[in-house]
Amino acid sequence: MTESSLIGHAEELVRIIRKSSQPGDQIASEYYRSKKYIGAKDRRFIGEWTFHTLRTLATAEAYHQAHLHDGLGGPVEAAIAMSRDAEASTFLAELPECTRINTQPWLLQETLRRWPDAAAVWQAMTQEAPFTIRVNLRRTTRAEVLQILQRDDIPAHAGVHAPAAIIIGKRVALTQHPLYLSGLIEIQDEGSQLISLACGAEPGMRVLDACAGAGGKSLHLADLMHDRGTIIARDIEWKRLREIPKRARQAGIRIIDIALIDVKQQHDPSLRSLEPFDVVLVDAPCTGMGTVRRLPMPKWRLQPEQLLRYTRKQLHILSENASSVRSGGALVYATCSILPSENEDVVQRFLSDHPEFTLEAEQQVDPYHQGPSPGTDGLYWARLRRS
Repeated sequence: MTESSLIGHAEELVRIIRKSSQPGDQIASEYYRSKKYIGAKDRRFIGEWTFHTLRTLATAEAYHQAHLHDGLGGPVEAAIAMSRDAEASTFLAELPECTRINTQPWLLQETLRRWPDAAAVWQAMTQEAPFTIRVNLRRTTRAEVLQILQRDDIPAHAGVHAPAAIIIGKRVALTQHPLYLSGLIEIQDEGSQLISLACGAEPGMRVLDACAGAGGKSLHLADLMHDRGTIIARDIEWKRLREIPKRARQAGIRIIDIALIDVKQQHDPSLRSLEPFDVVLVDAPCTGMGTVRRLPMPKWRLQPEQLLRYTRKQLHILSENASSVRSGGALVYATCSILPSENEDVVQRFLSDHPEFTLEAEQQVDPYHQGPSPGTDGLYWARLRRS
């Protein structure tokens, strides 16, 4: 397929994603399935430039407007032209700050509350996110997995923040690899692994994963607990929750039970019937402002009133699950966001309402502050101890 044809597909895909409320990666997968004539190499080109354009949409559109006389067809073609323009740095330097760093002004102001150099954080999140796996350390070692990947000509290196993390140097279909099919690895960002580690879960403990989703952190917790103890994985979405038993069987995990939350209940009566837990993890629904390298559109769409709704929901979920923590147990609150309003602000409001809890430790992670490597997704966690 010619480059102009590939660019045309990418422009179409960008238009579809911008009009839809569905996640961009899901839309891209459906797009490729509907056009089976697009081969793997062409899909990589289309995908890379589609998501690069969405991550840098403000600068791409500014470049497009400034070069209309060049006949550029759309933001994707503008992004490609800008990447090949020797004078692009001069053009970028003259743009307004929020256009240059590709975020909304109010989001920059929100993050300036935490980082004086918040602009550099947003700039770092215009880069492609790394592809990361987690080794099931109960069953193998990171060194052994790295050796197998090297044997199969898959470039990889050990993560620097989590002991089970491996960063893959290129996009590969690892879900068809024997390592994945035999349950020796899981696809999981290194930042997500940090949240599981923050729980301090040990063999024999009772753990509640209150917003489990498809179970990535539940599976990691089970591995850290050597598959000894109890994990209850709860969520409101059955479609995601039902994936956990299959993933657990593949990983050789037996201690996870799943439970569907009834969203019609304002308060969750089933929580009160459970024996208290040693650890309760609340990986709360959030704006996703730490994962905009993977899913860029939320940073262009989010509005202050939506953020306010998220923070109210987060505080409610955290308070609802606090009663399930035993005396002396840990309550871990986490988001995949870099916005203080959903992170330390929620924790401080919770602590003011619940004097029986104290803040034991917290961490805000972002790609920029992790050095020159691609880093993890942006995230926050706080571990609270019940007195």
